Amino acid sequence: MFRNRLPGSSTLVLLRLGWIALLLNHVLPAASVECGKDTTNVENKLKSSLLCNGYRDDARPRKDHSQTVNMTVSYYVLTYEMDEEDDLLKVDVWMDLQWTDEFLRWNSTAWSGIERLALNSDQIWLPDFRHFSSFYNPEELPDCANPKCSVAPNGTVICLPVCSMNAKCDADYSRWPYDVHRCVMWYGTWANSMDEVDIHLRDVCLARNSEFASPKWTVASLDKSRSVVRSSDNYMYTILSVEVMLMRKPGYEYAAVVGPILTMLNVCIVWLRSSSFERKVMLGLSIFSHFSYLKQLEWALPFNGDTLPDCMKFLLCSTVMGVVLLLLTLLNCWIRMRLNRNSTTGSFIDRMTGSFSQSRVAELILAADYLELNYKVTQDAKENYWERLAKLLDRAVAIVCVVTYVTLFCILIPFGHELGVANGVDCYISA
Repeated sequence: MFRNRLPGSSTLVLLRLGWIALLLNHVLPAASVECGKDTTNVENKLKSSLLCNGYRDDARPRKDHSQTVNMTVSYYVLTYEMDEEDDLLKVDVWMDLQWTDEFLRWNSTAWSGIERLALNSDQIWLPDFRHFSSFYNPEELPDCANPKCSVAPNGTVICLPVCSMNAKCDADYSRWPYDVHRCVMWYGTWANSMDEVDIHLRDVCLARNSEFASPKWTVASLDKSRSVVRSSDNYMYTILSVEVMLMRKPGYEYAAVVGPILTMLNVCIVWLRSSSFERKVMLGLSIFSHFSYLKQLEWALPFNGDTLPDCMKFLLCSTVMGVVLLLLTLLNCWIRMRLNRNSTTGSFIDRMTGSFSQSRVAELILAADYLELNYKVTQDAKENYWERLAKLLDRAVAIVCVVTYVTLFCILIPFGHELGVANGVDCYISA
């Protein structure tokens, strides 16, 4: 039975739904009515009286054919999951469908006080209410589980089918693993126009039971809408839509995929001297690790989306930066080889580096030593302009590398979900 989780007008709906569900669970399955067969059971006599005197399950239940059959729909999402291979939302839905059948009315006093009658859905008229989202083979309501319906003396029919449905989602993996996907399911009638059967969506609720929750996804928003469309024959049709916004739970993906990105940065490597053996070896290992990690991501990242995840862009940029750093390191090693050659004092490079090294900016840049345990500053290294130029290039590359990584990290690495316009979930139920 449902326990109420809703304020206001939804309280009565859930209480009524729970009462009906309890009643249907304790009523024996309705057997097919055999017209013309005598019976002593009052309930079977009532069914024969209603269904064996000209009742037709293929005609709208209105004595005046110009009147509209108004149907209300309450929509309860029980379980939900997303198939990332096809960007397909799969849900199990419990619907509460209600309408009035003028041919299923009786005086309860004359029939031993019978207030509820359980009938199979194939015995009575059902609205041509269907789900016609993409990737779905439309089926009629009797094909859903629990096809029994409850009928009241005033002709109110309540059916509670449980159906498995799906819908194509608008997948966006750019912020993976903090990705959010919008999935829309459409409902309406195939044959009956708005003047014949008019449908209204009353409640759209989400089951709060822990056993129904998805281990990988959570529903960030559950919204409904109603629209009217005109067909080519100028008839108006009612369309109901239920929008589900799915939000990934990024625990495993962020720890196993995005987390190691922080340990693969080349920031520490650029503070080593370009001529050192350690820098060349670490850059080679960094490039190899980047390619290996990108290959490993093929098993974790969604492969069918139109958008490339930003974390993948970050790794690609980091890989390119590793290759560029290796090339600059080799170039700087060539510059340092000029230390073994005699250089002309007063050359253009000497004057340029000499004048720049006397500025306050150069003092701050050249003051820090390299991150090598065996690195020693000699007097020749301070006076040789090729050495000064090589150190200036090392420092410039290091600063550019740090600034680039910080910028890419702030732009491309997500730290939370970006929901945009989301109405949230206003209605919860507990089964």
